[in-house]
Amino acid sequence: MHNTPIWLMNTMVKSSLFERWRAKKAQVIAWYYRGRTGGGFTYWPEGPQQPPQQIHAPMWGRAVVVENEKMYHTAQSNGPAALRRPEGLAINSLMSADPEDPTGWQITTDGKVIQKIPEDEFRFLVHWGADIYMDMAEMKRALDHTDDLSHEMIFDIIISDLRKRGEAFRMPTDPLTDPSFIGLLTRIYDPGQPTIFPPEPEEHFAA
Repeated sequence: MHNTPIWLMNTMVKSSLFERWRAKKAQVIAWYYRGRTGGGFTYWPEGPQQPPQQIHAPMWGRAVVVENEKMYHTAQSNGPAALRRPEGLAINSLMSADPEDPTGWQITTDGKVIQKIPEDEFRFLVHWGADIYMDMAEMKRALDHTDDLSHEMIFDIIISDLRKRGEAFRMPTDPLTDPSFIGLLTRIYDPGQPTIFPPEPEEHFAA
């Protein structure tokens, strides 16, 4: 994480060549949302080219145990469409309790209130994660760094696999930054993005 670019770590996961070193993780995601529009969880357990599955509302106190490093996933939009993209929303916007409503919430940007959210349309998510080890020896190898990968080892493994596949390529002087080599690895190992998305959740209106 401290000396390796994200693109290379993603390639390592997608290639399945580094399962021996992959940090196994378990995550619990829990939702609290009383609204009736969306708010569920969409995931692609069979890969990005296959139809996704969904967990639908009600989402109050529901949870899943997942390993999301290996699975495409996303949250459903939730709440009335008119509340989803308030004017003034920015990367530094903040959510906080609404001081004028004991049950409400608000979004502020640079101290200015840009939206008030009723309690039932506020979706709260809790994400907890843990590292998993199969035995004490595996944990010691990880914590003592006695079986760590180096960049040289990583590219030796990748290049060996490319040659087994019969790929023709020029070995770059700096594989961490060479655009042609990075493009080659993306073409070979990237399974692509999800192609089948469920429709956006529709609002439920009272009869």
